[in-house]
Amino acid sequence: MDIKVIISNQDEVGKTVKKLGYKFEDINEDVIDFKYNSGDAIVVICRHESSAKMPSLTVHHPGNPGKETMGGDPFTLGIAFPRLITSIYREIIKIPINIDKTFEATHHGPTSLKIPVVFAEVGSDKSFWSNENLVRNLVEAVLKGIENINSTNCENVIAGIGGPHYEHRISKFALASCISHIISKHYISEINSNIIDQILEKSIDKPDTILFDSINKKTREKILSFVNSNKISIKSI
Repeated sequence: MDIKVIISNQDEVGKTVKKLGYKFEDINEDVIDFKYNSGDAIVVICRHESSAKMPSLTVHHPGNPGKETMGGDPFTLGIAFPRLITSIYREIIKIPINIDKTFEATHHGPTSLKIPVVFAEVGSDKSFWSNENLVRNLVEAVLKGIENINSTNCENVIAGIGGPHYEHRISKFALASCISHIISKHYISEINSNIIDQILEKSIDKPDTILFDSINKKTREKILSFVNSNKISIKSI
């Protein structure tokens, strides 16, 4: 499988990656909305921003589960690649640096690409984006994760619904399972059958489990009414 690693010339982490001497393909667009037509899958190494400015290493899939967009189209998910993102995450958690390491919920573009995209990010301000040791460790984890993809075991493939944007509880399941799209609690009021269909279909490894995180009974029943399959296992945490 031809998995491309790309960076953006507009991105501070991308600039650090280039400074370290890695020869990845680069784009001139913002990572949240770019065009790319090569390879079977893409891993984007880039910055993560948060108002709390907490140091972090995060992974996530692209998509806009609601009407608010950050690149890409509303109510549109990108293609997930659970085995790839999980393989990379399992390498990230081995990095011997005391820093938050977690899956983020699905957010921002691009949403129009015909191949899966995984984001691997350094947060959350310039002091971390320019930290060569931190960026180097993330890059090496990405490369090792890509190398190990065929040996990455998935007891099952989980799609998460509910919970916070930084999904530490679902992240724990990545030690044995592979993680597909995660829809945070912030989009629950907007969730519809179209998004549920995309969660289950826009994934290289098809989810066989929906994991609810802190979803009340009424909302859970609404969401389950959109699931047109009896092959999906339903669990709650």
